[in-house]
Amino acid sequence: MKAEHLTRLEVAAEVINVYVLLLPDLLLLDMAGPVEVFNFANRSSGPQYKMHFIGPVPNIVSKIGLKLQVSPLPDTLATNSWLLLPGLEGESVNHSQLPVQQTIQWIDRHHQQFNKVISVCAGTLLLGYSKLLHNKQCTTHHSHLAELQQLVPSAKVLSNRLFVQDGNLYTSAGVTAGIDLALHIVEQVSGIACAASIAKSLVLFSRRTINDKAQSPWLTHRNHLHQGVHLIQDTLQSDPSRDWTMTELAIIVHCSPRHLARLFKAHTKISCKSYLQNLRMSLAKQLLYEKTLSVEQVALKVGFNDVRQFRRIWQQYNDVLPSSIKMLAADTQR
Repeated sequence: MKAEHLTRLEVAAEVINVYVLLLPDLLLLDMAGPVEVFNFANRSSGPQYKMHFIGPVPNIVSKIGLKLQVSPLPDTLATNSWLLLPGLEGESVNHSQLPVQQTIQWIDRHHQQFNKVISVCAGTLLLGYSKLLHNKQCTTHHSHLAELQQLVPSAKVLSNRLFVQDGNLYTSAGVTAGIDLALHIVEQVSGIACAASIAKSLVLFSRRTINDKAQSPWLTHRNHLHQGVHLIQDTLQSDPSRDWTMTELAIIVHCSPRHLARLFKAHTKISCKSYLQNLRMSLAKQLLYEKTLSVEQVALKVGFNDVRQFRRIWQQYNDVLPSSIKMLAADTQR
């Protein structure tokens, strides 16, 4: 019991150092969107994200005229570090400018020390100049796709993608897609419930993911104002694998099970049971992308003691088999 308690404390105290590398002509939303996602994640009991704003020049002027003061590019990095590289505004990146050259050289020297390298929009071009994209899958803003492919012929530049993960390299299509990418990363590190809570706080009614083009069930059916029903939805999201009964849920909001069932259906347009199944199927899909888990293990984790029942309900929500998801996950993460 004592060892378990210590482990929980260590996890809660974990700090992830995010180095946000800023250049003149910064596209501000490329930086502010992901940073706010990490900032909101700090409200949870999971890993804490410590932001370090750095750059090749001490004073950065964004494209909208906002002046920012940043720290110099460091010679040494803190442990457990990520690099976040926002994009620049303009039709192309002028890599001949001294600040850009200094940045590229710095990335070349230090990129292997980062646990994750994250780029937003034209930030991917800077990674291309620094030779990080050879034989990698990646993406960028649609206006820079051809430029990026020409810059790094060996890279597999993907179009029509919000963001792409290749190992510890994360690239996004830019601007608001940087928020989607940051939510995806927080989901990987801090859990799907944390990411869904952040999206709700940021009023992102349509959360976009790397694999699912549909709306996230963690956010749908919540466009209503009934606080009691929201509380039940929060409760189900906190532990979707639990075998909840209407009696247990009704006690939470101090009403009868029958009245709760009517309230839930009236305000969400879906039954409580179907809502829970939606959550379980979404969580199952996420877990299937983890190569270490078998289909049977995923079924148990999302609340099914019988894998046959899991497969039957899965087919009601998906057009492909769970094993197909695992094959796609292997191709994506290779």
